[in-house]
Amino acid sequence: MLALEVKNLSLKLGHRRLVTGLNWQVRQGEFWCVLGRNGAGKSTLLHALSGLQSIDDGSVWMMGRSVKDLTLPELAKLRGLMPQQSIDRFSATVGDTVAIARAPWRLGSAWRDDDDRSYVTAALQRVGMLERIDDDVMQLSGGERQRVAFAAMLVQNPALMLLDEPSSHQDIAQQLVMMRLMQELAVDHAVIASCHDINLAARFASHVLLLGEGFHYAGSTQEMLNPEVLSRVYGCEFDTTAMSIVAV
Repeated sequence: MLALEVKNLSLKLGHRRLVTGLNWQVRQGEFWCVLGRNGAGKSTLLHALSGLQSIDDGSVWMMGRSVKDLTLPELAKLRGLMPQQSIDRFSATVGDTVAIARAPWRLGSAWRDDDDRSYVTAALQRVGMLERIDDDVMQLSGGERQRVAFAAMLVQNPALMLLDEPSSHQDIAQQLVMMRLMQELAVDHAVIASCHDINLAARFASHVLLLGEGFHYAGSTQEMLNPEVLSRVYGCEFDTTAMSIVAV
């Protein structure tokens, strides 16, 4: 099923053109990693896909409908965005913070304490944060808060999941947990995550979108992560035969 279609998309940030003429399709069952140098436009692209940032040219379609024609409640059911960093302005428990993500599915209907609680506890269990359910989110570390945001994405349960560097604040073990979880989610969803770790993308993602300066490459992970393409995107040489230490 085609979850996302991008047609001739162009994005600018100030006077810088980040993306030009992007035509891209993402299907349910695919896990895409968006790679590129710092400032290449990875975060900007995810915000534009979510409908939270305007685009300069082109169009974005979800489940066969233009994002421009979707109401906010419809959009909230179709896509979710996990930002790089969550900023909390007031105290709230971890459980209540995650439960808010059920709102798109409760508009115009009563909240069901047992049902909604089960969604929250299951999500927190998957990200290893269930024991912190009654703790204040303002007392969490950056990595823990990021995992709570991931749990909120699970509770929202959109068809298209957009995650901005979801493993950036995690230790090695938790990076593997997050990447495996996204791989599992891609069975029933379309998953797009920006990432800086090429090795993690190579290990877990099914597809890769590489953003360069004024150009891009998109395709299967095996096709895209080769020395020639990577060297052009990152501006340095790559040796794919070199041995490396890999956590398992």
